[in-house]
Formats: sequence, C-alpha cells, structure tokens
Amino acid sequence: MQTSLRLARILVPLDGSTLAEAVMPVAERLAHDHGSEVLLLEVLEGQRSQDAEIEADHQAGAYLRRMADGLRDRGLARVRTCIWYGDADQAIANAVTRERVDLVAMSTHGRSGLDRLRFGSVAESVVRKASVPALLVRDIVSWDPGGIKRILVPLDWSAASEGVLPIVSCLAGPFDFEVQLLHVIEHIRPLPGPEYAEKSAYHREAQAYLARVAATLEARGVRLGVTVRYGSPAEVIAAAAAETNSGLIAMATHGRSGLGRLFLGSVAERVLRSVSMPVLLWKPPVGVREP
Repeated sequence: MQTSLRLARILVPLDGSTLAEAVMPVAERLAHDHGSEVLLLEVLEGQRSQDAEIEADHQAGAYLRRMADGLRDRGLARVRTCIWYGDADQAIANAVTRERVDLVAMSTHGRSGLDRLRFGSVAESVVRKASVPALLVRDIVSWDPGGIKRILVPLDWSAASEGVLPIVSCLAGPFDFEVQLLHVIEHIRPLPGPEYAEKSAYHREAQAYLARVAATLEARGVRLGVTVRYGSPAEVIAAAAAETNSGLIAMATHGRSGLGRLFLGSVAERVLRSVSMPVLLWKPPVGVREP
C-alpha cells in the first residue's frame, strides 16, 4: 500500500454552472491547507462552425479567468486555467496524467438540462479512468478545519478497500482530524440463538482487523476510532457518517474480490446519493486483490 501522498495539484472540472461550482469551497479549502496548485478545467465539445467554436472558447476562457481571479483574491497564489476539447470524461482523465494531478475535485451535477457532470455519467467515468482519487460533492458544501471533526472510512477486510488510507492520512494529519474506521457486517443480526457464538466471534475478528489497521495509522500520528455495525452497507455508512458528525466519507470503489461490496454503481453510488457531505472515491489499480 502506498505510504505517503502529496496534494501538490488539484484538478477542478467546471462547465460554467453553479451546480458544477458546488465543489469549489472544498477544493479551495484543501488548496489553502496543503499549499496546492489549483487547475481549473473546462472541456468543450465540437461546435457546428468555426465561429461557434471561437465564441465558445472565448466564453469558457473568460469564465475560467473570473473563477481563478476569485481564488487569487481569497489568497490562493497558484491557480491555472485550461480548456480542453473532446469527451469530458476522457479529457479529464488525460489532464490528470499530463498535468500530474494528485486529486480531482468535482461536482456530480453540471449544467442544468445537459447535466454534463452528473453521477452515473462523467463523474463515474472519471473515477473509473483517472489514476488518482476523486472527491465528489452533490450539493454546495464547505470545508472548514474547525468544523470537520471526523473522516469516515468504510473498510471490508480487503487490501483494495484499504488503498484509500494514504490520502485519508494526508488529509487528517495536518489538522488532527479523527479518522473513524467502519466495518459493516451484512445480513447478520447479533441476536441470541444457536449461531450467536459464531456471529460474536466474527464481530471480534472484525474489531481486531480494524484495530490492526488503526495501529498503522496511529503510528503516523492520526487519531483513530473504530466501529463494527450490522446492516446494509450503504445505509449503515450514511447513518454512521451522520451520527459521528463526519465531514467526509472516504472509500474505495471496489472491495472484497468476488463480492465487490464497495464497487462503483452500488454501495459507493448509493452513499453519494444519500449524504450531504463530500465523498472521496478511490479506484484500486489493476492487480490489487484480496490475499
């Protein structure tokens, strides 16, 4: 597992809409906190005529400059803008590679009507294609170190699900956030009965697993809490985030091999649709499997 991560450059895809700008407070706060460069990107599709393309490019450039000037006025010294052409998801993924981006921060909804950045389309494809974590929001949110108390991290006993921990450690370290590790036991109710001893044993094993993961992070100075809960993973994750006053949920998009308990389009998507706080999604690289 990767042991360190820097947020040197944050990519923020925009499309001129207030919906897409919902992620800006989070990206701005992260850039302030980590001294990151912010790269504002708008992707344009082909127009019917050369004049239309020139006009679209002019409008996009003026819009991005206004957004960049606002960030600079609020104290961010390193802000750049760029306009790419083509399919939005592939252009964003290509920009990640070419610009050596460390994090993509984007809204799950874009321009009204077109919904160019809606989850299930561009945002989902970016998570699948990009080689870095994606921080997604669906509502206007803020990122205030004084207000965020905890980062909730669902884990499922797999190396793949643990792959999100380096960026969690990076986010938590500078501001002494608490990281709450969560393991969800599905479809098992810890009620007295013939199978109670077996269920209790699995509960203890899950607690021991989380304790082992916690010890690794605690050695890096991260404050930890662990909890094991029962129920449907997406529902439990959303409820735990609310109950613990978590300001961010960080999770892998794939979990245990075969079951795929945290795969995009299932648990991760349902969590994103049901919570108001940002959700950071990380796609394990090819080859990360359950031992």
